[in-house]
Amino acid sequence: MTVGIAHNKIYLIDHWPGEVTHGPNPSDWTAVSATEDVPLGTKRMIYDDTHNGWATLMYLKFVDGAVPEPTVRMPCGVHTASAASGYWQRVNNDGSEVNLTGPIAIALGSPTTATPYGWFWVGGVCPSDTIATLDDGLYWTDGSVTAQSYMVLAASASYAKFHLATATDVANFSAFSMAEDTTS
Repeated sequence: MTVGIAHNKIYLIDHWPGEVTHGPNPSDWTAVSATEDVPLGTKRMIYDDTHNGWATLMYLKFVDGAVPEPTVRMPCGVHTASAASGYWQRVNNDGSEVNLTGPIAIALGSPTTATPYGWFWVGGVCPSDTIATLDDGLYWTDGSVTAQSYMVLAASASYAKFHLATATDVANFSAFSMAEDTTS
């Protein structure tokens, strides 16, 4: 049983550094690579006709942690050890290794330690028109999310999951839920 929120009920708030730039878009946003094919931190915007809004996508590097690598739709956060060394463009999906109240990035592909580079959804509506696999299931929550509320990440027993934000998280709201979480 999965507890989570549907793709059309989430809006990400882009708190990542940098501006959206013009340039070529990849032919496959879900592809991952062993090499840095695009400069880390590159942002692109695409319009989603289904959700009538813009989505911001960002090129990031996955850093391996104590839990298995992320799959499509898995929330990731800034890897704290990498950020302490000045590498804010590195993400992880382990709830104990990320900044829980920092920016959120949703994996578009399935990065691994061998192929850590790829695109992540970091802002706006879910781009399910362009990346169809984003609407295949629920986005994990810890069961605390209510309708029309802001979200941050929570450390679960392993993976980072969406969590209802509190008043002390106010400056760090990175996602918005339009509905309460559900089970499938």
